[in-house]
Amino acid sequence: MVKPLGQYVPTGSPVHRLDPRAKLFSLLLLVSAVFTSKTPLSLGVWGLALVGLVALARLPWRSVLRSCRPIFWLAAFTFLFNTGTLLRNGGPLLPALLGGGFVAFRLLVLMAFAVLLPLTTAPLELADALEALLLPLSRFGFPAHECALMVGMTLRFIPLLMEETDRITRAQLSRGARLDQGGVFRRVMAFLPVLIPLFVIIFRRADEMALAMEARGYDGQGRTRRHPLCWRRADTGAVLLCGALSAAFFLF
Repeated sequence: MVKPLGQYVPTGSPVHRLDPRAKLFSLLLLVSAVFTSKTPLSLGVWGLALVGLVALARLPWRSVLRSCRPIFWLAAFTFLFNTGTLLRNGGPLLPALLGGGFVAFRLLVLMAFAVLLPLTTAPLELADALEALLLPLSRFGFPAHECALMVGMTLRFIPLLMEETDRITRAQLSRGARLDQGGVFRRVMAFLPVLIPLFVIIFRRADEMALAMEARGYDGQGRTRRHPLCWRRADTGAVLLCGALSAAFFLF
């Protein structure tokens, strides 16, 4: 069975056992290094690092590719846009194709690293990590707990909403709806029978969640955790390794 888009895939790998705060720091370092890559060689190395990280996390490639499916469309649009821009500026065809491909591949690698975070980290753990990192700002009136709660609930409900969207789309197709025919405007109008029930479901779930939290008297004060965050040597090593690799590529 294929996991829904972006849903946590527990495999018990060393990547899953890392502290979520270490994963956030490492992701920030890796994304910064990929974003500053200027040569195809360095970008190719980061692509190999991505493949190695997926293997280390023991993630099924089917789930990874399914989660990266929206990124492929964005990368294709980026490739066409950059290639067309270079051609309009009078550049040769081959350098324009290579330049557009480089930008699209960099975007693909960068977003793929970001996709691995929800696949290897439970939404509740990620929310706890964000709250712990934002907690010093609460002295200045920043709602750290509320922001972490919103992020955790959003990550939790994204796979459910994707399942609801797929279910509504199949139901409309079974009723004879034509969602993939005609021009752009006609396709957008054809998706209204999908969007309207989806928004109704979103508001209904949000209302039920708010009523449930209010009925239980939830206010976020004095909340305990079943699995408290614990920083270990492996977390320090992972952050230092990512930092050393990022610094090496940035300098050399």
